[in-house]
Amino acid sequence: MADTSITEAQQNQLELLQTLNYDTAAVTEALAFTQNDTFKHKLFIQQYGRVYAESDVVARTIKAVQESKESLSALGVTTTAATTDTAAAS
Repeated sequence: MADTSITEAQQNQLELLQTLNYDTAAVTEALAFTQNDTFKHKLFIQQYGRVYAESDVVARTIKAVQESKESLSALGVTTTAATTDTAAAS
């Protein structure tokens, strides 16, 4: 019997698709930022929900990425996908 479970990275990717209305250009922008890092993913989703000045999905995504980067800088947080995957495997 095939394993039908999905990984956390896959779950995050599905959430991005849904949140960004299946706009693949927007998803590409978001993935370039999140790089399957769970912390960056959650931060991006929160920031995307806060961006109201932009009506276009791609423009809103770019603004949310910018806001997320500023938040990471303000928090002094550095994360990598490898760190997240390693922590998840532990």
